[in-house]
Amino acid sequence: MTLEDEELNQVKPIYGLIFLFKWVPDKEPRQILHDYDPELFFANQVINNACATQAILSILLNRTDEIEIGEELSTLREFSTGLPSNDKGWTIGNSEKIRLAHNSFSRQDPFIIEEDREATKEDDAFHFISYVPFKGQLYELDGL
Repeated sequence: MTLEDEELNQVKPIYGLIFLFKWVPDKEPRQILHDYDPELFFANQVINNACATQAILSILLNRTDEIEIGEELSTLREFSTGLPSNDKGWTIGNSEKIRLAHNSFSRQDPFIIEEDREATKEDDAFHFISYVPFKGQLYELDGL
């Protein structure tokens, strides 16, 4: 699949886009938006190897106008409203149901809190980020 209109029109509705890429350290600091709509759900990734789950949640929790997210995610979103993005990340990391769902898809890396470790040149580190439209703006949500 490509991002061409004729192909994307075949899979509508599209609520967001998750992009997977080989991660390499940024040579220069990336531009970060600090002042954004407080209703936008953005959480820092505080759990290693959880970026795919984080990318999915970034889309689901910002498209509640079109997606029924259920009681668990609705409660998480309501509870974390107004929290800083790092605390929202910990809210996700401390959710037993999200941890169980994440681990049910993982091959070998459990969804646990580990000490931060930077990827080295020898590592094949991949990363997921999400792009989601929210109130007329397109946001790149990357919790790293």
